[in-house]
Amino acid sequence: MKGQKIPSLLCLLSICATTWEKETVTGLFAKDVILPCPFPPGDDEVIYWKKEENDVHRYYDRRDYLESQHSNYRNRTHVFHEHIPHGNASLKLINLTLTDKGLYRCYVGTQQTKTEVEVELHVQVSSYYALEYRKKDTERMLTCSAFLTYPAPNITWVIGNKPIQETHREETRDGILYSLRSHQSIVTTSDPYSCHIPLPQGKWTAEWRMKDQLAKAKGSRVAFPCEFSSDTLHREGNSVVWKRIRNSETSVLAIFNGTSHSYQPRVQINQRDCSMILSDLTTSDSGEYLCNMSTPHYTKLTVRTLEVEHSDNTWKTVTLLVPVLIGLAVIGVCLCRKRFGMTPR
Repeated sequence: MKGQKIPSLLCLLSICATTWEKETVTGLFAKDVILPCPFPPGDDEVIYWKKEENDVHRYYDRRDYLESQHSNYRNRTHVFHEHIPHGNASLKLINLTLTDKGLYRCYVGTQQTKTEVEVELHVQVSSYYALEYRKKDTERMLTCSAFLTYPAPNITWVIGNKPIQETHREETRDGILYSLRSHQSIVTTSDPYSCHIPLPQGKWTAEWRMKDQLAKAKGSRVAFPCEFSSDTLHREGNSVVWKRIRNSETSVLAIFNGTSHSYQPRVQINQRDCSMILSDLTTSDSGEYLCNMSTPHYTKLTVRTLEVEHSDNTWKTVTLLVPVLIGLAVIGVCLCRKRFGMTPR
């Protein structure tokens, strides 16, 4: 082809040195990624990037030649001209799509050597998952969500060990990405509920369960345990969030994600086991408290109900005073009758 430069005759005859490399790269959907292609620096560089039989990028005579570039890559590729003389023919691929994944081949020929590099590109979608719990009056609801995923996952529910159908589902699209919200009504608090979402590797699981009610006296303190293994707590990406649920409203009380953060003056987090301590209880503290323990592949919601009663000492005092007061009243009546000579009719 006119204007196309090729390596020297010696390299075509394979007399010059040849190097081979293979790389694996993972890029994020809708972000940019760099595919590496190092080579021994030389003269008159010729660079071809291809995916299967499609031209991705060409460079020679110290400039880009993109006339034969496949339409999928138009305005989306870039080689670093200033780095090529130093042995760097890396390709920047802009705004990744799911169709970009696959095997890319980089060929670099100079007057001295020829180099071939294979790069396997994986495209990862930044999906995230969540289990939410809500209560309104006597109605309790769970929502299991998968955000920005492809393809659309199949969300399943289990109560105890028995599969159940979801109450209803919402689905939205952002381009080719799906966001799903699967809702499940809680009909019994004695059994745990769990939802499962399959992932490209493994699965994501979330569990909800209601624990026994706690009863405490006014002015005392209470420790809410959050049940999980201690070695789970300090792993990277793990977190614990404490919330209060009352009158259909949810408020965050404290968070632990390596360090503890309290949002209420009477709340403390025990960093050893991540239990939450609430001091100087008042009757308005009665309600439901939720511990949300999350790891990259697992979420556990534990709910406990707190009932704050009047102080035991107050009730004991009242209980003791009532018969005393009654006795004093009877004695007073008897004394009055005796003093004034009153006799029963």
